[in-house]
Amino acid sequence: MNYEVLSGKSILLLGKTRALNAEEFDALLKLHKINRVVSYDNDVALIIEGRMMNPYEQKESARLYETQHISIVELSGIEEWLCRSIEPNRLLMSLKLSRNQERLVDFLQNPYITDELFFKLLKLYDWKNEGLFDNDTNRDVTASIIGRFYEDLDRNHNVQYAMSGLAHLIERYGNAELIGAITELPPVVRELKNPSDRSLSGILDAMALHSDTPESILRQLLEGRARLLAHREPLALECELLALKNEEVNTILSQNTTLSNEGAELLEHSYPNLIATHTALNDERFERLLDKNARYLAANTTLTPHMQQRLFDLDDKTVYKSLASNPMIETKLLEQLFEMGSYRIQLAMNSALTPEKLELLYASGESEVLSALAANLSTPIELLYQLSLDQRFERSVKTNPAFGKHIQTHNIGWS
Repeated sequence: MNYEVLSGKSILLLGKTRALNAEEFDALLKLHKINRVVSYDNDVALIIEGRMMNPYEQKESARLYETQHISIVELSGIEEWLCRSIEPNRLLMSLKLSRNQERLVDFLQNPYITDELFFKLLKLYDWKNEGLFDNDTNRDVTASIIGRFYEDLDRNHNVQYAMSGLAHLIERYGNAELIGAITELPPVVRELKNPSDRSLSGILDAMALHSDTPESILRQLLEGRARLLAHREPLALECELLALKNEEVNTILSQNTTLSNEGAELLEHSYPNLIATHTALNDERFERLLDKNARYLAANTTLTPHMQQRLFDLDDKTVYKSLASNPMIETKLLEQLFEMGSYRIQLAMNSALTPEKLELLYASGESEVLSALAANLSTPIELLYQLSLDQRFERSVKTNPAFGKHIQTHNIGWS
């Protein structure tokens, strides 16, 4: 609806405002030269149904529906329109001067202000040296952060009021701006400087692993979360992590597929099997590792067709097993491995295998083969349904992302 046509006219609101408090609502109406009245008269151009209508207002709404021919609309549309009229700089200055925290919290809970304004307002909130959920107002502000950016909130209402909800928000919907804003929250700033609140660990862990976390924040996390940072892809602070010379960290780095060529060369001597399996291969590295680490190389998804053929020609059963489960294997080699009939379990794990061949493996009825098929992203949905009926494979099917996506897409209830 074009609310601009209401300029110079009156509106009737039945019930209460939602995103704006009554004073802000009336002030923005006044800005547009719209008058709000408390009862219906012939000058009313629009009737708005707000929230929490009392019995009288509900009765009046029903009467007006029957007797009047003017539009009756829901509150959210006009509130959203009015919020677009807010002048950010004027509002920020007003809140700074008044230090009115109650009004500030009202705006932080307003879904219609821009994200840019929301982040600026968030910096004005006084956490009173307490935690994210330590008092009712802090809880409401934290919930407003989660509620604004958590996209499927309707299906996860309680996520707004749990510390794990903030960690989950970062994992699923985090970006550099949001993660930066959360890092600047005083309770989080204190934890970064002086770790003491274990309830915030999940939030900091999520930041350490997220691909969009700014490097400046990662540096603050380096001392206590080096192992997590070593898992992160794409890898950041590689030089700093290698400089720690920590065996556990280096073991994780050796399995990171985004480890640089230089980093791989440093770790190759100590962790040849891990480097052979996980890091990007070039011809030189392949040749160096081929003699003693062929079966590990065969599992590497960056093998070129030439490298794959070299490994296949070794005629080594352990190499064949690794090649059979490698999803990047050339089709002709995969066909030959299938024809051998000796690597059914590994082939049943391979998402590159055609549905027809996966069905043939299913027909074998072998328990280990069926278990691998239950977890394979490429296993036909019909087979996954059948496997889910067997208690041995039920859990694997239910945790198979392909099956979960099918259930969600088709809106099928599944417990």
